[in-house]
Amino acid sequence: MTTVAIMQPYFFPYAGYYRLLALADIFVILDCVQFPRRGWVHRNKLTKQDGSQDWLTLPIKKPAYHDLISSLEFTEDTHDRFYHLANSFPHLHKILKQDNELASTLLNFQGSVVDYLERTLQYTSNLLDYSPKICRSSQLNIPKEIKGQKRIEAIAQELQASRYINLEGGVEYYTSEGFQQRGISLGIFTPFHGSKASMIERLITQEIKQIKQEINQHLSFIVLPK
Repeated sequence: MTTVAIMQPYFFPYAGYYRLLALADIFVILDCVQFPRRGWVHRNKLTKQDGSQDWLTLPIKKPAYHDLISSLEFTEDTHDRFYHLANSFPHLHKILKQDNELASTLLNFQGSVVDYLERTLQYTSNLLDYSPKICRSSQLNIPKEIKGQKRIEAIAQELQASRYINLEGGVEYYTSEGFQQRGISLGIFTPFHGSKASMIERLITQEIKQIKQEINQHLSFIVLPK
């Protein structure tokens, strides 16, 4: 059985996201779709000095309305701007002043935005001891006119998946029938009841063993209608 997960890349997403990397043989970064300006691809919420939550947004060049995630680029002064933004978030500011792998990963803005997001996903997956093969949907030969669930089905079939898995929100977007016609089963995770905090803060303040235990407690699937 080859399990494939396909998801937009997020900036150090919450622990529940990593369930996909825990169970997938192949994790596909869905970067061939329109960039969601108000989504979590380029930003996340972190804790400020007063305990409130606020957005930390990666410094990216302003995209055109129809730009794809794969086309996102950093600004020329991203490193300095990111370091300045970090001053508002004590956990982040503290770690960036240290000489360690997390700080190096956070401040490595070489390449495109997707390059950065892939590196951060790979870094966290390695810490959690998850080892799926990671690839990008933009590198596959899926015709651009194929959209929605059909596109996800086509990507999964291209990678010879026998099972496609998605987070609990997928129950609103995916049905089993199309996947079954291609010989692929559909698995949708049950709701995640752990912390929704950004993985940045959790890696700074918690033991990786604790985070992994929380993830592994939420690896069951809902029963889908046939």
